[in-house]
Amino acid sequence: MIDVSHPFFDNNLSWLSYNYRLLLEAKDETVPVIERLRQLAKYSYQIDEFFRVRMPMLLAMREVSGDILEKLNIYPEPLLEHILETVDNQLTQFDDLLASQVVPALRNEGVHLYFKESFKPEHKDFVNNFFVEKVFRNLQPVFLNGRRTSKITFFEPNHIYFVMRLIRAGEPGEVWYTYVNIPSQQVGRFVELPDLYGVKYIAFLDDIIRGNLGVLFPGYEVLDCFTIRAEQQTELAFEDDYPATIAQRIHRQLEKKNFIQPHQYFIEMGMPVSMKEYLSERLAILITEFHERGRYLFYQDFIDFPSLHKKFEYSLQKGISHVELREGESIFEALNKGDQLLHLPYHSIDPIVRFFNEAAVDPFVREIYVSLYKINANSFLINSLISASRNGKRVVTFVELNAKLDIQENLEWAKKMKDAGVKIIFSLPELKVHAKIALVKRKVKKGWDRYAYLGTGGFYRLTSRQIVDHALLTSNRELTNELELLFGYLGTREEPKKYKYLPFNFLQVSQFNMVKKLVELIDREIGNYKAGLKASIAIKINQLQDQSLITKLYQAGRAGVEINIIVSDCCCLLPELPTISDNITVTRLVDRYQENTRIFYFYNRGKEDIFLSSGDWTYRNFHRRIDVCYPILDDYLKSQLRQVLKNYLNDNQKAVRLDTYQNNIKLIGSETGPKVRVQEANYRLTERIEHRTPSLFELPHPKEKAMSENAI
Repeated sequence: MIDVSHPFFDNNLSWLSYNYRLLLEAKDETVPVIERLRQLAKYSYQIDEFFRVRMPMLLAMREVSGDILEKLNIYPEPLLEHILETVDNQLTQFDDLLASQVVPALRNEGVHLYFKESFKPEHKDFVNNFFVEKVFRNLQPVFLNGRRTSKITFFEPNHIYFVMRLIRAGEPGEVWYTYVNIPSQQVGRFVELPDLYGVKYIAFLDDIIRGNLGVLFPGYEVLDCFTIRAEQQTELAFEDDYPATIAQRIHRQLEKKNFIQPHQYFIEMGMPVSMKEYLSERLAILITEFHERGRYLFYQDFIDFPSLHKKFEYSLQKGISHVELREGESIFEALNKGDQLLHLPYHSIDPIVRFFNEAAVDPFVREIYVSLYKINANSFLINSLISASRNGKRVVTFVELNAKLDIQENLEWAKKMKDAGVKIIFSLPELKVHAKIALVKRKVKKGWDRYAYLGTGGFYRLTSRQIVDHALLTSNRELTNELELLFGYLGTREEPKKYKYLPFNFLQVSQFNMVKKLVELIDREIGNYKAGLKASIAIKINQLQDQSLITKLYQAGRAGVEINIIVSDCCCLLPELPTISDNITVTRLVDRYQENTRIFYFYNRGKEDIFLSSGDWTYRNFHRRIDVCYPILDDYLKSQLRQVLKNYLNDNQKAVRLDTYQNNIKLIGSETGPKVRVQEANYRLTERIEHRTPSLFELPHPKEKAMSENAI
């Protein structure tokens, strides 16, 4: 039953609704079989992330006073019961889908994945030799019997282990407990075995180790062997969901009650109670902190399943070269002529690489500022920044430290940059820089030229070409001047409330003017509709959770403004709710690429304001992070994004409609109408942009309306 006095869908249940959409994609037999495995990998990651991030907070909320729970409209006990029931149902479907549909589909294509079965005699020699030559040296077997005072810290997060019970030959009375790591990060989770009769064979590394435990423990008999994995603990960040005053009250109450955050251990189903009790005692955890899963844990490793044949995967989409940013020409000279927009992953990332490489070697470039968020070894950006610093340029970077990210890797690369002279500024709890921005200052005769990169997604993921994002390269003075102002503020490492006077007029910056500006844009559409004018809003976003903005969208919908929302994961807005949101449509999109771009469209009496943003509409992004929303000012680029949004709204292949209860309802397109799959459509759109197809991108005559009858 929906509580119309509090018309917001629970964020936890919406997360699970998104997870189920991933299962639906894996069920789709039209999806290539290895791509189905990858969707299962994404589901596995999301459900593990749910237990890491959301479950500890929900368990903690059971200890919070009733007045706070009533104010937040949260009832932990029934909510937890509903969540656990939903998770159990999904995991049952996951196991059945994998075992009964996807694994057989692989076999129908001539690929045999050993799955809960013994190796064929023809493979035993290969498996045994592989274990001895490749695996053995990476194993670290440890006996648990011994000093009870020794603290166990061996279960590293995101690693898999076997826990075993052994007896020594001739001494059946004494049981030994031991564990050993499964070194998938060193060896790989999946091992290709020799073909047999034209069939390719793949084995889990787990099964190769399991089949050679006698070699690992000579003189012992293995009684039981079960897989175990520890989830990384995270902070109880109530500040990300609730106002600071409420979050502080929750923390104080938990402290008074000596609340201890539960651990999360995932174990193979069927582990004997005696083994769980032993581990519970040695780990000093409750037995209820074990969560049973299938035989193979950490299914997210399916994302790296071997690429065996191109027919098993989506066809390769080569990165499309940007006509205006061709090699051999200066990126800065091209940007002096006008703004340039990249549609990723459809465009090649070469212009972005060249933007930073050219900044590193251009003798007129004096300063470079970048918000990195996360660093990884494959990031092209690191080498450019190090080169720039060694070439005498002032380079300042902002790096996030967050338990969700790989802090150690961030610190290691930060040290390398610091050693090269790069100034590193790490985030603070109240100053998490989530914006994907960069500024290059170039000294010229007339003064300074400034060039900016503004993106919807992180630099560290660009090279993967698996994420849908947009990136604007610009020399626009209004945008670059305000971006320099923002970087100047970030360098202070002080709270935003001390700098509320900063004059951001073109940029929308969270914790400064973003919420106020978005409310003004929505109010303007409401006013236009009441004045008898057309009014519409389209929002393409990952997560829509902030209740103040959702309430404002409800107000606009009730006033008559047409509102279309495309989400990729969580949505707390209740669509199709009579008298509240029956003028609001929400669709969710899952396809081969992960959707990450954020596009905000406001009709504005035909002038059409279009913005891109690095952040979602969540309390955390608005009040705990620094995100940047930026306008697209060039009419030609606006026409491109308008068509991008049309494709999203017209998708009838991969989009599903969300109803009031967050059911993922498949869209039924016309039998005679065109089939639209937005990621394919936007790839072809990018091709046509670079081939300058005139029929698509002739700008409308000034006297004509900005939008046709097929407008958003």
